Amino acid sequence: MLPLQFIPALLLGCTRNSVSLGAFAVDASPATGGLTVSRDGVELLDLRQIALGAGSADISFSVGSYKFDNVQATWDPAAGLKIQQRQDEILLLAELRDDSGRALASLRAWPAGEDLLGLRIEPYAGTLVDGQAVNRIRARIGCTEGGAFLGTGGQELDVDHQGEAYSLWVSEPGIGKVDTDVPPDDWFITGTRHATSFPQPFLLRPDLPVGLVAATYGRVDLDLCATDPDVYDIAVWDSTMDLYIVGGDTALSVVEHQAMAAGGVVVPPDAAFGPWNDAVEGVDRVMEVANTLRKAGAPTALLWTEDWKGAEKTAFGYQLSLGWTLDKNLYPDAEGIAKDLAALGFQWLAYFSPFVGEDTTAYDEAQDLLIKTADGDPYLWPSATLQNTGALDLSDPAAQEWAQDRMTDLLDIGFAGWMADYGEWVPPDGVLANADPIDNHNAYPLWWQATNRDLLSDLDATWFSRSGWISSPAMSPVTWGGDQRTSFDADDGFPTVIPLGIGLGIGGVSFFGSDIGGYSSIGNDPSTKELWFRWAWLGAFSPIMRTHHGALADQNVQFDTDKDTLAHWVTTSTEHSLLFPYLRGLAALSESQGRPMVLHPGLVYPGYDWARIDAWLLGSALFVAPVTEEGATGRDIELPPGDWYDWWTGQPATSGWTDADIDQISVFAASGTIVPLFAQAPETFVSGTDLRDLTDVDGARLLRVFGSDGSFTEADGTTYQVSGTATTSGSETDTLASGSISVSGLTVTITGDVTRSYTVQVWP
Repeated sequence: MLPLQFIPALLLGCTRNSVSLGAFAVDASPATGGLTVSRDGVELLDLRQIALGAGSADISFSVGSYKFDNVQATWDPAAGLKIQQRQDEILLLAELRDDSGRALASLRAWPAGEDLLGLRIEPYAGTLVDGQAVNRIRARIGCTEGGAFLGTGGQELDVDHQGEAYSLWVSEPGIGKVDTDVPPDDWFITGTRHATSFPQPFLLRPDLPVGLVAATYGRVDLDLCATDPDVYDIAVWDSTMDLYIVGGDTALSVVEHQAMAAGGVVVPPDAAFGPWNDAVEGVDRVMEVANTLRKAGAPTALLWTEDWKGAEKTAFGYQLSLGWTLDKNLYPDAEGIAKDLAALGFQWLAYFSPFVGEDTTAYDEAQDLLIKTADGDPYLWPSATLQNTGALDLSDPAAQEWAQDRMTDLLDIGFAGWMADYGEWVPPDGVLANADPIDNHNAYPLWWQATNRDLLSDLDATWFSRSGWISSPAMSPVTWGGDQRTSFDADDGFPTVIPLGIGLGIGGVSFFGSDIGGYSSIGNDPSTKELWFRWAWLGAFSPIMRTHHGALADQNVQFDTDKDTLAHWVTTSTEHSLLFPYLRGLAALSESQGRPMVLHPGLVYPGYDWARIDAWLLGSALFVAPVTEEGATGRDIELPPGDWYDWWTGQPATSGWTDADIDQISVFAASGTIVPLFAQAPETFVSGTDLRDLTDVDGARLLRVFGSDGSFTEADGTTYQVSGTATTSGSETDTLASGSISVSGLTVTITGDVTRSYTVQVWP
């Protein structure tokens, strides 16, 4: 909100009801209490009604899942509006009244940034609804033209949510999902349709285009033309409502503007764009993995070991210890291991969560820093190993500091980052030191991310998380999609990675990856070779490529299960590594402009069906379409409008059936694009060894040009501009920093400061 001290004295008693605020025109309707918002003459928002409410609910909590019963609310809708103050480019201030003329709340509208309009509805002190204090506010908005509703975070089953009604509340997504938002009998295990670790209160209407952000840490209820096809509702469980209207010339620019307004993105170290592998169950396995990768020639950069603090094999899989200290039985000389891994070109990553087990030394230290019961005792619940555990009260700076001290111990050993897991488990009847557990429920993952960020931001460290809320991309450098099932199941398995990545991207998450092979094997079999092969290819064409052993590590396929699988990992990890100049250039664009690396094709090609969730764009150049059906030997492809080329052959491509065996993936390049690749993959993305690293391979590029035109800028500022039209396929090589290379009638102009060998490869 615009601070009051920056609001100048305004004119009183104005009768005009229209005001220009930044890029927007706001027209208030005193007779109804509504208003409309336009941009460049296009109506973006028809806010028909504001209602104040008083509500209640019974909330059950179990293993990070929540069940809401007896959800009730009484509403007092505003029936009129009185203009109090207005001044172009600064503020519209009005007073909302009910049908009896009683003053209910103030309404402020102000330019909150470039292409950003703020709306605040704040009840007056003493305003009651049915004798109760206001704790709900609802905006009812007309369903003007433009039917799709995108966004709302990491959703697994769709991208367009038009006609759906659901809530945004950070929770475990469940193992498997029902097709509705009605909790099943086993609600603490099976997720509802929209249950997610990473919801985002950002709604994108792409055809207008416009975005809406509900800035709250409470629950957000959405009814997207489900109950009434003429209106959609946004309701916040809060005593005020802050809505931000995001404008832009295109849907993609709205996505970018929202990302930057929420703080932008933090780019991970270069090593994070190389392949990652995991290794657990002790020093012998860790070193076996490291040596196997190096012997095979797989260009892995990061090795992460989540059981550094111990683990136990249970019926539910390999479950991690709830302590915070090194397990010296599994890793007796961790400092030596870290040095050995560094000599092999690996950065070593670990694992943290906010949990503290009762029977640990950490509990003895931190029990006063845990979430409490009403009686003041630590709030405990049984873990997967049946050990009582609690969670750090991260609203308390002392709890964050304690966690950072333990994390520093790990950095001193030689670890270079970690998985920052969980962030969903906040008991609604718990007691926090500095916050209400319901009103601030969705802030908990931000507190967890701040704990990690404040320690690691100045270090060359990679860390990643799964839970989040609006503004998480500005805090956490890498997001993974959570614990998908080790299966092809459409409700929580491999196919859900695509809508997850797209949905998170719409909300500003750029550096996204998934557990290759999946994680959970409850209700489904462990991973198969077919699944692992398919998933590894999608990982190769993801911003982040990372393996995970899965819960049933001994039964799942691993990268080195057999020679064929190891060879497949070498192939896919090499392809991912060759993409580094392209990926890092996309990352720089994310940082400067807010553009996500993973895009729904409709954001770049208007008219592409929003309901399609079987492919994504990696940047604007590459259309990635994996086979996600078990037993299939190919799939139907629906390419966006325009000319496309097969990425592997360079031949023109059309929509329709495309063959793809389990060791293949269908990828297509758009005409009018240029994609820079390394000419040779590095052996490691970490410097300081005798291995071939990023510096060693940076001196050569393969520039793949498809069709005529096209441009691209790398992270170091080197720019490629294509002109002319190739008459035949061909390639040419030259060494230069700035200059031009011509091939078959097509010219690539290179502008940069780094002298490199460039091979330009073109297809007409």
